[in-house]
Amino acid sequence: MSTIITFYTAADDDAAEEPGPGRDAVRFEGFDVFASLEEWESLLLDRSGDEVDGPEQVNDEVSPIILAFLPRLAKALAAANPAALGDLTRRWVAARAKDGETLDPALARRVLDAVAALARSRRKLYCQVA
Repeated sequence: MSTIITFYTAADDDAAEEPGPGRDAVRFEGFDVFASLEEWESLLLDRSGDEVDGPEQVNDEVSPIILAFLPRLAKALAAANPAALGDLTRRWVAARAKDGETLDPALARRVLDAVAALARSRRKLYCQVA
């Protein structure tokens, strides 16, 4: 069974307990979201692996896990133009390949475009992993 990854926005951590009706959300599967969120932070914010903070888990559950994006990562995604997202896509696909994961470049671009659009909502950005 594949992991379902839902990116969505909420007003705050309390409201983020579950992506529900009326919430902006996009759903994907087929990639390692934990490594990917750290790679986005590293690649987009130009941070080395040792400097990466990674997302914060905001619930106490084992499943689904709810992760809050770092505000500076959400801000960088919101500000990224199509060229920057294209560059991030290429570097993210290469990083996943280096770890032995094959990530379809078209899927990678759809994910990044969708998450960047959510980040532009100016609400907090979350990810649910189920």
